[in-house]
Amino acid sequence: MKKMIKVLIAGCFCTTFLGSMTAFGAMNLETESPVAGGAVALNNYFAGSRNPEDDLVKTVTTTTKQIAAAGTLAGSQKAAQRDVPQVTAARSEYENVAISQVSEYVNVRNQPNTTSDVVGKIYNNCAATILASVNGEGGEWYQIQSGSVNGYIKAQYFITGSQAEAKAKSVGKEYATVVGTPTLRLRESPDLNSKTLTLLAEGANYVVVEETGDFVKLAVDSDLEGYVFKDYIKTSVEFDKAVSLAEEEAKAAEEAKRKKEADDAIKQLEEAKKQESKKQSEAAKETTAAPKTTAAETQKPKETTTASSTIPANPAGNGDSPTANAPVTEAVKTTAAPETTTAAPKETTQSKGPSGPGSDNSDSSPEVTSATRNAIVAYAKQFLGNPYVYGGTSLTNGADCSGFTMQIYAHFGISTGRSSRDQAAKGREISVSAVQPGDLLFYASGNYINHVAMYIGGGQVIHASTPTSGITTAPSNYRTPCKAVTFLD
Repeated sequence: MKKMIKVLIAGCFCTTFLGSMTAFGAMNLETESPVAGGAVALNNYFAGSRNPEDDLVKTVTTTTKQIAAAGTLAGSQKAAQRDVPQVTAARSEYENVAISQVSEYVNVRNQPNTTSDVVGKIYNNCAATILASVNGEGGEWYQIQSGSVNGYIKAQYFITGSQAEAKAKSVGKEYATVVGTPTLRLRESPDLNSKTLTLLAEGANYVVVEETGDFVKLAVDSDLEGYVFKDYIKTSVEFDKAVSLAEEEAKAAEEAKRKKEADDAIKQLEEAKKQESKKQSEAAKETTAAPKTTAAETQKPKETTTASSTIPANPAGNGDSPTANAPVTEAVKTTAAPETTTAAPKETTQSKGPSGPGSDNSDSSPEVTSATRNAIVAYAKQFLGNPYVYGGTSLTNGADCSGFTMQIYAHFGISTGRSSRDQAAKGREISVSAVQPGDLLFYASGNYINHVAMYIGGGQVIHASTPTSGITTAPSNYRTPCKAVTFLD
């Protein structure tokens, strides 16, 4: 009788256990490959047991209780479901998101009418959260929250729903920040064994291109894209938002401050050069003055000022013609630079600055050199936020990396050459660790230089980076610099 009970129990167990093992037996979780049914799982399960029959009885008892409990629970759940209303699907995260579609900007008001006070402005392609829809002057208005601005705008100036969702994905800017490691490898492909292109710095921000499995593709600069392991980055999506009147005033004040700092720095440079010229003139008079003589007919020598010697800004050659002697390492390639080599038009929106020491005088005093550095950096900072344009040389309408540095130096009468490799070749090479404000840092992809930035002090550079970032600042080691040059002493 006992044997019969065991057989019956075993039969029940096989039915229930095999049913529960069907899904498990169909897939190996380690390799995701099929296996030959639940029998294999049963054999493996009991193969290591010293008392398989007792274990089987215990398992069946436990399994039977679980099945019974599950049946009771299922019954109670079905009963409960008859009394509980069905839950609707989760709403789209873009359901209350609106994207502005205006020619320039539209005012945000504190009431849904055009006679109420303006509390801010919202520009084209800005994101806002719809708090309410109300009837106002001339029809429907939205109460919105965008940035720090809360107010009302006519509904006709926004797109919503699926249109807003599609637009948000194109106008939103996704950035990645390196976290949890001092440096992170940027790889050629989404593979831990692929080639390392450069090292990225902790805390620096990069433009996200796409996500691929465990990797994220980043645009470091317009010339360099690669993959990083996603565990070491934090991503965020940024949208342009409305600005309050106070924020707009603060922005205008900051721009005015940068312009004044540039103007003041240039004036200080002009004064330093005047003082230097005065000292040189006095020194020249002393050295050319004739000694007194008793001869009646001795001619008095003319008082002359020795012309100050000059050093061309481009010791390797004249003009902006391409050059091939800008090695990163001994294996550097000497192909032409990717930036356009057409002649750069002069920047007509800014007044001409005084010449710097690199184009004026090899004997410039430390005061003149220091003033030149300060003036160049202050002048460059005026253009923060302006667009990046490949092949561009306009500081206001768009420049690429070398077009930006070329035009900054040109404002001070210093010719650098057009491409990043021209500039790397024509400047005087210095140690990367010895850079001072106004010097240039160069970055490479593979074996050749293809990006340049200007060091501005404090471990920061200013450069024209990508179409998304425009002219911006970054840590000087946001990617690994390979060379530094100076045109200033």
